[in-house]
Order: sequence, then C-alpha cells, then structure tokens
Amino acid sequence: MLSPSNAVFFFFSIISMMITPGKYFLSGFAFLCLSFTGYGQTAGQIVKVTYTSSPVSQYNLSQKDMQGTAVKASLYEFMKGITDYYSLYINLKDRSSVYILDSTVQVRPRGWEDSQIRAALTDTVIFALKSAKNKTYKHEWIMNQTFFTEGEVGDISWELGSEKKTIDGLTCYRAVAKDKYPMLTVWYTRDLPISNGPSIYQGLPGLVVWVEDYFRTTQIRNITYKDDTEAFDTLYRSKYDEFVREKERKKRYDKEPILVIKKADLANFLAAH
Repeated sequence: MLSPSNAVFFFFSIISMMITPGKYFLSGFAFLCLSFTGYGQTAGQIVKVTYTSSPVSQYNLSQKDMQGTAVKASLYEFMKGITDYYSLYINLKDRSSVYILDSTVQVRPRGWEDSQIRAALTDTVIFALKSAKNKTYKHEWIMNQTFFTEGEVGDISWELGSEKKTIDGLTCYRAVAKDKYPMLTVWYTRDLPISNGPSIYQGLPGLVVWVEDYFRTTQIRNITYKDDTEAFDTLYRSKYDEFVREKERKKRYDKEPILVIKKADLANFLAAH
C-alpha cells in the first residue's frame, strides 16, 4: 500500500495515454434503478459505488511519449501498476455522501522490484464529503502536500454535451469542465438519476461513471445496495470531525474554488513542460 506521507514524488511531465474503462459487472443494477425511483418512500437506503483510479491519463502520458524511450516506457508501466480503490457511499434519504480511499495496490513491473521505491502522486484524494445542504469537504494530497478544502456543489461548472456511449451497460453522456478546471472530462449516466460521483465531481444530472483529468483516470467498478445507515453516519461524522479539526488549525485549510484554480495552474504548467 502506498502512503503519501512516506513516498518519494516521481515528477513526470512527459505523459498521456487514454485508459478506457474495464469490463466490470454492476451488481443489482435493475434493483438499484427501482431503489432510486422510490427512495423518498423508504428511509435508510445506502448505495455503495466502488471506483478504481490510476495516475495516468491521456494528458500526462501519451502513447507517443510512452514509446519515445525505454525509460519513458518503463515509467509508464510503473505508474500503470498503481491502482487506488475508492468507495462512494450515498445516503438516498438526504443525498449526503462519503467518497473515501480504501486502499492502494501496486503491481511492480520488471525493473521496479525494489520495494523502497515509492511514488507520491501528484493528486490523490483521501476523502470527500457532500452534506445534505450540498456543501463539500475534502482531504487531498497534491505534490506531496496535504490540503483540507471546503466548498459546495457548483464549484466546478459543467458544459453538457450530446455525445453518448455505453459503458458497462450504462448509457453515458459526456461533460467537460468549464473555465477554471481545464482538462477534465466525465461521463455520467442518467440511468442512475442521482447527482454524485468521485471526489467533488458532482452537479450533473446523473451518477458519474468515468473521469479523466490531467492527473489520473477514474472509472466505476461495482454498485451494491446497503441498508446500514448507522455505519454511514459513523463514517461521515468521523471524517467531518477530522476536517473540522484541521480547519481550526488553519495551516492546511483552503476554500475549494481557490484550490481548483491552483490545480488548474499546476496542470497547465506540467502540460506545457
């Protein structure tokens, strides 16, 4: 498991290869559609959506770059072997949610067997909360620094497109971020009519299935139905309390719109060099 606190940052500005969603089975899909439709009549429904995320994207590691030299090809194989596993828990009663990093798995390619070689990634979300009032609270590592940011749904504005495709049996529509956040594309589905997704990628007319920004590619893995509201409340409260403690310290706290601009500037800088 990789830990941002003890990792060595691998700076790379070569980079870009499209990672397409794998073939994953969405368990209980038909049942979930019924649950979403009638969520107002049944209290205590929790939906768990799992995602995988990899620190490669078409913007930071292209096929051309990958094939440029043996060193670049080896770096690509190393980064491709890193997979973050996330869970998104959505309370259908009030639409609050918790997005949390569960684990990180690294498959080491030939030449990278030394376990002392670690990677601190450019951008890794540790957790993100959405309240019933559409406030967001996030803990994120960027360039080996940790940030706790507060915002609201709408901090990222979206341009909705008409382009659509099927991803793992779901009809999905393309949307791109406007203005402040370049190089951010998502595919969302109206088949699951709940406005949520990885990190703070929300505010769309459906569930986000696939995300690509400069730093990484994230895709849906599985959907299950749960009814343990007590466990959800405990998890939400523990992460919210952690966020409040850091906010009170004021050392690593910022407003989400400010961090969005900083990340956009970083992405533009890396893309240009």
